[in-house]
Amino acid sequence: MVATATKAKPKAKPKARTRASVKLSQSAVDKLNLVTKVTRVWDSTVPGFHVRISPGKKGKKVYCVSFQRPDGKKVNVTIGVCSAWKFDKAKEKAQELRKMHEGGTDARAHVMAERKAGDLTALVEVWRENYKGKLKPRSRVSYESLIKTVILPALGSRTVKDLTYADVSKLHAKESKEHETNANRAVAVLSRLMSIAEKEEWRPKSSNPCQDIEKNVEKSRSRTFSAAELSRLDTNMRTLVDQQKLDPSAMDLIRFLALSGLRTSEAKELCWKSVDMAANTMRFDDHKTSDDTGAKVLPLNTHLKEILKRRQIDNTSAYVWPTLKLEPSEPEESEKPKEDSPLVGLAKMWARICEIEGANLVDVTPHDLRRTFMSICTELGNPIAIGDTLLGHSLGKIQDTYVNLSPDGILAIASQQTSDWIAAALKGANPKLGKKVEAAKKAKTGKKTKK
Repeated sequence: MVATATKAKPKAKPKARTRASVKLSQSAVDKLNLVTKVTRVWDSTVPGFHVRISPGKKGKKVYCVSFQRPDGKKVNVTIGVCSAWKFDKAKEKAQELRKMHEGGTDARAHVMAERKAGDLTALVEVWRENYKGKLKPRSRVSYESLIKTVILPALGSRTVKDLTYADVSKLHAKESKEHETNANRAVAVLSRLMSIAEKEEWRPKSSNPCQDIEKNVEKSRSRTFSAAELSRLDTNMRTLVDQQKLDPSAMDLIRFLALSGLRTSEAKELCWKSVDMAANTMRFDDHKTSDDTGAKVLPLNTHLKEILKRRQIDNTSAYVWPTLKLEPSEPEESEKPKEDSPLVGLAKMWARICEIEGANLVDVTPHDLRRTFMSICTELGNPIAIGDTLLGHSLGKIQDTYVNLSPDGILAIASQQTSDWIAAALKGANPKLGKKVEAAKKAKTGKKTKK
């Protein structure tokens, strides 16, 4: 018998992959959640128009449009960060680029050319999209503040390639009339933007117009509180609280600053997850010197714990000092929780305290409480390195490598001694400078302990 060959069945052609798309809108984009990997959400009305979502806790959403060239190569063009572009404007831009592509124009080259000839406002968008995320959170806030209040109002419409030394000098002189330090900071931020412009080829290399600006001389402050001033500070706060002109939580925050030596931003942004009442510690993973020293773990002295215990009552926020007290969302808002953020407005509260009649608190700032903590700690006989560690200063690479102080050892003792002195001053006890304060102790029987 002759075997007959059976014809193999032709393989079925794989089905073309279809990507899911939705009708994008401003509200739909706002509701897009963070993801664990790069995700693209495609619009069903404009071909190629989509939102790219980056992963991570601080992931960002960016409007993009994609094309396919005649040679089959795919091209993706970034329009801009969703937070900086209104949806309708981004969609309109995507349609414009689409028409260019279909008409034979290189849409991506067009966008790059637009950016190179763009104004300072456009450069700021490039910074937000590609460079802002590399900064620490506090630096981002500082940059944004200076960009919005100083730089863009003065130079926002100016073409980046045409900015000159005279333009920057004029901006610096104008801001210096009221805020000398702010003027220096604004020039530093603008200089960074100009460096980015050179990197992105918006300006020629070595053409930064900020380089030769003569900065204002910044005087370092040495102001500290005396015991009498600490007493007046606390008295003024209690008076305003009684008059319902100051929230008790603000008074507790200022006392916390005085009794801890923390930076204002560190105290305001302190989260409950970073507080360990059982271990008597508070942890700061992101702080001014975290790049050099890593996480900062500081002791909680008894005065700080007392304040924190008060704050724990009915506190539903992630922050020890939130901007607002969170309440259950209304039924229709159940999917969108109310914003939870650190307290704002401390500067106005501080001014109210210092301006009260008879306050006699001249030229003092919340940061002076930090300087006072360091001074008292040193006056009580603690080595400067101990005070520096409590304040979170970098001790230098060699010292940081060989010195690792536990928060429950000498640091805890120094923190407690310093806070005892400051607490006594706040209460009006007028402690002597350089002399440790013995906290009054009573046994359960009510008898005083021997000195």
